[in-house]
Amino acid sequence: MRNLKKFLLFLVAVVLCLQTSAAYAAQADLKPPPEQSKAYKVIGIESLQYLKEWGCDLTPYGGGYIYITGFTQAYQNVDYIKVKLYLQRWNGSNWVNLGNWLFEDRNTSLVTGEKGLQVATGYYYRVRGEHSLTNDGVTEPSKPAESYSSAIYIK
Repeated sequence: MRNLKKFLLFLVAVVLCLQTSAAYAAQADLKPPPEQSKAYKVIGIESLQYLKEWGCDLTPYGGGYIYITGFTQAYQNVDYIKVKLYLQRWNGSNWVNLGNWLFEDRNTSLVTGEKGLQVATGYYYRVRGEHSLTNDGVTEPSKPAESYSSAIYIK
């Protein structure tokens, strides 16, 4: 009877190990994002009078914790300035928005945003930022400028 209990306990342990291995193996099959996994910015061809600089970043801290940041900067104080940060996860074929956070200010030349988050491990993540400002009734750019952080695999 004692040997039967030991055998059953051993069998349960083996089954649990196999299930855990299968769960991690499924993540290993995740296809990495395309070559555009380095940080970059996008803006139209229009001339800009106020918008000076913009960007966003993602920093991993281990254990599934990340920190996202972004900023929009003008050459001078403007009536309204904003950065909207989107956390995105790679699903093997597309970037999917998981959430977004708006940071805005008035009568200043710089707005920054930051957010600490916990995410599921075993995926690639990046941050997308949308940046714009308004001064004297002029909104720049007409379509928000975009920035993208590097894609980072969160272990």
